[in-house]
Amino acid sequence: MINRTASFARLLLDARRSQSQLDATISARLKKVLVAATSVPHYRDQMRSAGYDPRQDFTGPKDLEVLAITLKTDIKSSPESFVQKEESGRLQRYFSDRTSGSTGMPLTVYRSPNERAVQMAKWLRVLVASGYRPTDKVLSFTSPGRLAEGRSILQHFGLLRRQAVDYTLSPESLANSLLQYQPDAVYGVRTSLLMVAEELERRGISAPPIKLLLAGGEVIDAQTRRRCRQAFGTDVTETYGTVEMGVMAYQMRGQSGLSLIEDCTLFEFLDEQGNPAMPGQLARIVVTDLHGGLMPFIRYDQGDLVTYSLRQNTRGETVRVIDRIIGRQDDAAPLPDGRFLTYLDFYEIMDIYPGVERFRIRQHAPDSFSIELVASQDYYHTIQEELLTKLQDLSLFFLRFNLRLVERIEPDPGGKMRILVSEVTK
Repeated sequence: MINRTASFARLLLDARRSQSQLDATISARLKKVLVAATSVPHYRDQMRSAGYDPRQDFTGPKDLEVLAITLKTDIKSSPESFVQKEESGRLQRYFSDRTSGSTGMPLTVYRSPNERAVQMAKWLRVLVASGYRPTDKVLSFTSPGRLAEGRSILQHFGLLRRQAVDYTLSPESLANSLLQYQPDAVYGVRTSLLMVAEELERRGISAPPIKLLLAGGEVIDAQTRRRCRQAFGTDVTETYGTVEMGVMAYQMRGQSGLSLIEDCTLFEFLDEQGNPAMPGQLARIVVTDLHGGLMPFIRYDQGDLVTYSLRQNTRGETVRVIDRIIGRQDDAAPLPDGRFLTYLDFYEIMDIYPGVERFRIRQHAPDSFSIELVASQDYYHTIQEELLTKLQDLSLFFLRFNLRLVERIEPDPGGKMRILVSEVTK
């Protein structure tokens, strides 16, 4: 509790600083991370090969270029080389968390008590910035392995109250949890929120008064925003985070785009060739955790595609903002002509058909797709031919689309539902 309070206090101070004031803090934190990484075999070896020692040679964030980009496959192939060498045999002493494995590659992440406190403080700061108050009741739809998180003696005094619900439960159970707990704030992945929204609609009832609805973990599209607004009576506040890094960006209320938490994470937006991407250009997110020591994540490719822009903040400073999260790199669908389709290409077509409640696309070959649709049979028959024509217009090459009407699209085993799933090896 002391660690969490101290971490939260430091992050609150960071939030009040100007970008120029934060630059020195960011640089100091990065140096500390790089120095710690000299005891991590993977990064130590790269630094030695480059003739670089951060204890003597550190100049700033540009130093990261001496290190190669780290992929999840790198860590999976040799996990022991990504943790502090002297701690690799006693990791059971530390907090561990596991990614969902939605890409087929679950990963175990280890953190020290101080690092864990920072991760929780980051999330609490996002909640507070979004309108949360310590006396509010929070309902979270979360993975089965994380149901015990967030418990604290303060909850006995009506503070930081939270009820966690397994997001792999049925829509009926999720909706019942909402109605019974009567929370002030709700957060979960898009799939869970949509399942609850649809269940409330099926019952013909509204959610209890909710002042804060946060969503993350999946692409949040306009249809999700409309349906959640209708069901929960409030707008979705989008967040972006991962198990590896914690929360990294969030939507400030009343604003579009996601503000970067740059005092905790160093961001690189890169194009396909690994060069800095321009604003508005499709980019990979590569990140460095500025609080990682036990298991540092340095130049870590999140596997996500986004676009970003430059804006002025309330102080008149130019900052980067994520405009749109496109989805996972793994789910960009390669076509016979070498181009790629993302979920947005399909969404912009599907969004003009209000009778399509939900859809999922699977790519089986460069020219072959199947699409599951949730809609009434009568509506489906009225749009089928037009929809196929619009889908064909996505490419100059002939593409085969197998449309299939279904009653329900089930989430993946991890509780999420990817909109576009490509089975084609890139």
